[in-house]
Amino acid sequence: MEILIFLVLIFAVFLYVMIRGAMEEKNQKKKYREQMKALYGSFQDRVYSAEEINKIARYYFHRQKENDIDEITWNDLSMDNIFARVNFTQSSSGEEYLYAMLRQPFMNDNDGTKSKMEKHIQYMMTHEDARLDTIMLLRELGHTGKYSLFDYLEYLDQLGVRSNMPHYSCILLLLVSIAMIFIRTSLGVPMVIAAACINIVIYIKEKGIAAPYVTTFSYILRMIHCADGILKQNYDSAMEDYIAALREKRGRYRDFEKNSGMVLKMNASSGSISELLFDYIKMLTHIDIIQFNKMLHIVQKNRAEISALVADLGYIDAVISIGYFRAALPYYCTPALKEGCDSLFVMEEGFHPCINNPVANSFSQNRGMIITGSNASGKSTFLKTTAINAILAQTIHTCAAKSYCGSYFRIFSSMALRDNLDGGESYYIVEIKALKRIMDAASASSDNPLLCFVDEVLRGTNTVERIAASAQILTKLSCKGVYCFAATHDIELTHLLEKYYDNYHFEEEVKDGDVLFSYRLLEGRAHTRNAIKLLEIIGFSEDIIAKADHMAAAFLRDGEWKA
Repeated sequence: MEILIFLVLIFAVFLYVMIRGAMEEKNQKKKYREQMKALYGSFQDRVYSAEEINKIARYYFHRQKENDIDEITWNDLSMDNIFARVNFTQSSSGEEYLYAMLRQPFMNDNDGTKSKMEKHIQYMMTHEDARLDTIMLLRELGHTGKYSLFDYLEYLDQLGVRSNMPHYSCILLLLVSIAMIFIRTSLGVPMVIAAACINIVIYIKEKGIAAPYVTTFSYILRMIHCADGILKQNYDSAMEDYIAALREKRGRYRDFEKNSGMVLKMNASSGSISELLFDYIKMLTHIDIIQFNKMLHIVQKNRAEISALVADLGYIDAVISIGYFRAALPYYCTPALKEGCDSLFVMEEGFHPCINNPVANSFSQNRGMIITGSNASGKSTFLKTTAINAILAQTIHTCAAKSYCGSYFRIFSSMALRDNLDGGESYYIVEIKALKRIMDAASASSDNPLLCFVDEVLRGTNTVERIAASAQILTKLSCKGVYCFAATHDIELTHLLEKYYDNYHFEEEVKDGDVLFSYRLLEGRAHTRNAIKLLEIIGFSEDIIAKADHMAAAFLRDGEWKA
């Protein structure tokens, strides 16, 4: 009787632990759902280390194509920060897909991809329950861990083709040895011992090779289950094309799931007696290694389909993330994009999406512009604002502006450069190489116009040669099919190039000993300067300020420097 009561108590405790665990998991899911519901309309503070970005970028670096955003432009515009701002994804598939999306602008909409994406974004933005249900499914998919999803798939290819014949031979050897016991015991027993030893040695070796790759299978299975969950959702006709494509890919993995649980437990053991006994059975029969090889064959045979499944799940995760990004902006617009080189480039009240309380600016251009103005007046920020919005327009179909109209541009910049100490290159060499790639792109034949941004043209050399060379470079960049936005302190360029460029400027106001900036883009060239005034505000001595003012005034009056 006491034993029965003890067993009942044990069962009751076990049942209580199971129910409590299930309730806690349910509460955690409910809490996370509420958090994601509350987050809609707000930005999250997210900072990525260089190592994390490198991992996320691996998917993109193995699918690069022409007209992508290159490394110089990406770094000039601090696009890692833009990615962090846009990224509300729940899975590795999602964040890797979103990163690749931001680096690969649309060059047209011939296949309707952009139009379909906009339809899907709008659906997820306007259907809260569908959005949150999908988020919870993608959260279950989760992240891969230390390596990128692409790395895991690539590692599987390194295993090559693995045959199960050696493992079937091990099973046959064991069965023959056991049968020999009944025929000739004195020979059968040592044969069984020898066969067991051989099987165990081979198993340990093969498990050591296979075990690191189990994580990949685990994530693939999670993708399959995530796809199943999405296919069960009651989306309306707006998502019909996406669901049809996902269902077609899902049907290819029926055999992959068979006995997958055995393989997924290859690296785990609870230490129970039943687990230990099963471990010995696996050592003797290699049944989990055999199943691993079968799963590996399916993955290698369907690598393209698996990559497509990664893209489909990553796509829907990115679509939801774009909706969150839009909702968090003070305002946004979907861009009006046109093919050809003659479109008017217009942005109304555009702002930088990573600046709190930004000052918005507008323009309408059918050619390039030269921007002048004092230090810290807003020139570089304006260039970055325009470039970032151009990229967002052609990638996530979203602009931080009230309206945006332009072509499908090839986008380049030469802005936040630095010398290359490792390569032994000075700042000037780095700068002219960056400019040369823009010149080459301008000269290349393309159906898409070039949009380029240059901050402080040739700042790495002396004034005379800088102005002479800059004038010629910018003249070349004023040809048909090129929109060049250039910022400079050299007022001389505004006169030399006024035939080819429109002049704009930023200005400041000196008030009560301080310099105040409006950050508003104004027509015409700059007429103010503040570099010496900023020295005074920072606290440089009066004699430095007075002499510097005197020298500058004398140069402006006489046109030559005097000691």
